[in-house]
Amino acid sequence: MPVLHDLVATLHTASGNAALVLGATATLAVLLYRRYRASQLNIPFLKFEDGDDSRQRYVTDSGSLFKIGYEKYLKHGQAFAFRNYVDELQPQVVLPLKYLHELKNAPESKLSLKRFSELLCENEEWLNICISITNQSMQAAHALRASWPQWARWAAPYVFKPVKEVRANQRRAAEMLGPVLEARKAAATGEKSGPPQFNDTVQWLVDYAEGRGRKLTLDLLAQHQLFYAIASIHSSTLITLSILYDLIDERNKDAKDIILAEIEEVQREHPTWTRPAVSKLVKLDSFMKESQRLNFVGHVRVTRVAKVPYTFKDGLYLPKGTMVQILHSTLQHDPDVFEDPLTFDPWRFLRKRQVAGDENKFQFDSLSDIETEFGAGFHACPARNSATASIKLILIRLLTQYDIKFDAERQRRPRNIGHDSATFPDPTTKILYRQRTTGGGLKE
Repeated sequence: MPVLHDLVATLHTASGNAALVLGATATLAVLLYRRYRASQLNIPFLKFEDGDDSRQRYVTDSGSLFKIGYEKYLKHGQAFAFRNYVDELQPQVVLPLKYLHELKNAPESKLSLKRFSELLCENEEWLNICISITNQSMQAAHALRASWPQWARWAAPYVFKPVKEVRANQRRAAEMLGPVLEARKAAATGEKSGPPQFNDTVQWLVDYAEGRGRKLTLDLLAQHQLFYAIASIHSSTLITLSILYDLIDERNKDAKDIILAEIEEVQREHPTWTRPAVSKLVKLDSFMKESQRLNFVGHVRVTRVAKVPYTFKDGLYLPKGTMVQILHSTLQHDPDVFEDPLTFDPWRFLRKRQVAGDENKFQFDSLSDIETEFGAGFHACPARNSATASIKLILIRLLTQYDIKFDAERQRRPRNIGHDSATFPDPTTKILYRQRTTGGGLKE
């Protein structure tokens, strides 16, 4: 028995040493490959230089790194790379604005975006999937990043419960989209008399695929539809909440009163809120745009992935798989772009629109090189006008029918929360409200 015990102990030690050696070898391989990828990019590689360059630092403090990169490189027309903690083998690249035109117009076969029907819009199961997929997918992604190494994540859809649940919802969404896609194909081939002219995301994807000779599978259609659900529900909710925080901030009380007067004036002329009526709320629009300028939802915009090795016209080379993006956040705080950029000026964009010839510019849903809130190029949000109108209608309802304020402990909007390149208003902040028609105390 002692011999057997010694043998087992020896084997255990050997296996432990082997595992240690294997782990060290794998770590070294990753580090060497990261250095190799960075050298292929031939651009500065930015990292935290204060002694803490940990993975967690990139999760919680990317904003400070973006500020350094903006001042040191982007303002001088120089791209920079930084660590991609999600995929250690693929550094991320941030491009200066001079690349925006080429980036947004590059064919999808080279630089690609990572990516409802009337039959489903009232289907409770479909709506529940669309609503739940946001938190479900984000929680799964965070859990996966926290507990699974990059090389093992291929197995997660088969054994990791949070990811399995997301995939189950994707499969169910694909099943539900089957009849919709078949109906569109039938209408396109004339199997139905007088086919309706569809104008929704399903049809956009069908037309896009057919125009390029590609096959649109149900699984791919479901992935796109759920992506749009996340974009439309999650982003619009965060933006609305962020603007509301600014509206009830004690520093903006006068601006809120002016906006309320504008709403009442337009409503007297237009008792029913139509899109032309909503478009007359120019002061509300200016306030919303200033709110998003200072309290943006996300640091970066126009994210693309190089599907093949790609070279820009000036010679900047991207290896296959490189993720590139345009930095949006720090640009909004640049004194060379905006006068007194750190001051909340609710009528900043209203004054710009009062300049002759600029009446239709500088709106909440406008697009330009410095206005990339809704993306750029072919992948700019096609429903940005509808999203803007929806946010305004929600704010109109809240401002005209409720008294809303922060609780007694707070008079000003809370600091935003950051996670990786995402930023969003603190959803745990307590607010008090009461319906104006009923009176009574404020409810939490």
